[in-house]
Amino acid sequence: MGEKPLKKLQVWKYQRRRLRLLIFLLRFPRLVYVLTRLLRFVMPGRETRSNSARRHSFSMIGGGLVRPADLKAMRYVYLDYLEYMDDLLYAEKGTWPVVWSEFNLSNEILRVLDVVMYVPESMAIMGHNMGTHTTVKIIEAAEREGLPTEFCSAGKAAIGAYLTHQAPKPDLLISSSHPCDSVVSSYQTLEYLTKAPLFSVDTPYWDDDGSVDYYADNLLELIGFLEDNTGLKVNWEDLAQVCDNINKTNALLQEYTEMARAVPSPCNLTCLLLGWQHSIAAHGTENGLKFAQMICENAKARLAKGKGFIKKQKIRVIWWDIPIGFHFLEPWLNRRFGAVTVADFMGRVNTSMIDLSSRETMIRDLARTHLNIAMARQLRGPAEFFTEELKRILEEYSGDCMIFTRHQGCKGGWAMGKLIRDVCQKADLPVLFLSTDSFDPRFASEQEIKREITGFFQNNGLA
Repeated sequence: MGEKPLKKLQVWKYQRRRLRLLIFLLRFPRLVYVLTRLLRFVMPGRETRSNSARRHSFSMIGGGLVRPADLKAMRYVYLDYLEYMDDLLYAEKGTWPVVWSEFNLSNEILRVLDVVMYVPESMAIMGHNMGTHTTVKIIEAAEREGLPTEFCSAGKAAIGAYLTHQAPKPDLLISSSHPCDSVVSSYQTLEYLTKAPLFSVDTPYWDDDGSVDYYADNLLELIGFLEDNTGLKVNWEDLAQVCDNINKTNALLQEYTEMARAVPSPCNLTCLLLGWQHSIAAHGTENGLKFAQMICENAKARLAKGKGFIKKQKIRVIWWDIPIGFHFLEPWLNRRFGAVTVADFMGRVNTSMIDLSSRETMIRDLARTHLNIAMARQLRGPAEFFTEELKRILEEYSGDCMIFTRHQGCKGGWAMGKLIRDVCQKADLPVLFLSTDSFDPRFASEQEIKREITGFFQNNGLA
């Protein structure tokens, strides 16, 4: 007998049930800490179909290594996740327009309209909480309709979610021309499938003032598109409040990433990547600000005492590519090798402040902020955007090695391989080029990736 098809929105309903339980438990962070510490000893080391969901979820909350103070902070992010999922599931009632927003677009404008926002690529990460086989099934649905295997699996998950009825029906689609051709073509496909109007923000190639002005004009056009097609109006006072929260949150997260330069690093990649995921779903909320305040205070306390996030830090890793999404490897690296990721491609925050004094300055600085989020900052222009930032990271973060995921869907990353290797060789830093699909374990399994990393550490005298 064939495998049962997914019921309508089954993935999100499952996620919401699990998330409600986690939010309740995190009211008692010390208890959760003790429980996760104990679970480390019984959690299977290898994935099977029956244990996949709990292994993935366990790794995503830190694998028993995140201490109570940070667990308490994480609860605020999960509260916003729950609201996001509630909105998705309520969208079926048709009360509010549904807008699908690409994951590389900052979504603060949508937050001040009465719309339901859905990030299609979120299925590539969140689906694994129901088991990696679930996300693979969704990706395969897109492949059966003709999407090539080498297409980015985040885009395939977005399209597959629609085909398998795991996404609310959109009224509008918004996208951008960054960071890659897969994103552009996936939204063209979604426009064809859903018949919903699409607005694509045209991202400039360069970083000069003219480029920022051009992008700001695009954002004003986006606002016009949203208002014309929904009959709603942007509340500029609310947008100013959201942007004020973004300013404060980004400043704290930027400080957090800078503290990782210390030896030992007081920072925790689990929290940093959680902050990045939160910015996709709910940028500019009070909960996001509380989360950033708390993890920053916790890291400062460790820094003042000369303590690291884990006690025995032996290897400082620079992970300069998107992380492995189907199984979060950081807890394994921490426990197995005392390895800590001190500079991360996605979680690192490096944005400017938004001037709230007028609508014009707010839109202009929002444009600048959009152009400096992860992936947009490094991948929308010449290769030097990527390599120059990498050079600064190597100089400032005292890494012992670098790992480059080489996600098969990121053709730009594969093309830059020689440039990246040259930068690392000049810095006398060993580099591991994996061959993976960050969201699809069929390309390279968790165990295969772990074997490659283990061999790399051993061959370079790091373990």
